[in-house]
Amino acid sequence: MFVLASMAATSVSGPIKIRNMSAGGALIEGAALPPVGEHLSLARGTLSVAGMIVWREGGRAGLRFDHHVEVGAWLPAGARQQQVDQTFHELKSGLPLTAPPAAPDGTAPITVADLLEAAKALDLLADALAEDARVIVSHSTKLQALDIAAQLLRRCAKSVKDRHEA
Repeated sequence: MFVLASMAATSVSGPIKIRNMSAGGALIEGAALPPVGEHLSLARGTLSVAGMIVWREGGRAGLRFDHHVEVGAWLPAGARQQQVDQTFHELKSGLPLTAPPAAPDGTAPITVADLLEAAKALDLLADALAEDARVIVSHSTKLQALDIAAQLLRRCAKSVKDRHEA
């Protein structure tokens, strides 16, 4: 598992990677992590969970959640994830890259699905960039900005959907 999320604790806040997650806890990785025993919250899009650091070693730490979470909700999924997985496989194997998907028609109206797809694409970009520890150290606030932009797109999509349903 590899998911970029935001962490907020008393002593430190910023982007982290969730490397492993179960219903009761997670293995997180980051440039700056709270000490053992400190409470924190993780957020990814509209999801959030609170917990406590139960162990820490270097840039990794174990987190025990205050309540169980639905792990599947935290996973990146869908056709775009399959495209990203395929591209990584091609890059690692030295294979020629397949063509990227076609750009959307600039004259078509923007739909809720377009906004959600853009948010998902930003999540995937942030996840891919966060694979490189140097990028995290050098551009952590910019990675956080990608996450915030994705959240804003989801809020816009919800607002548009709510207006159309009213």
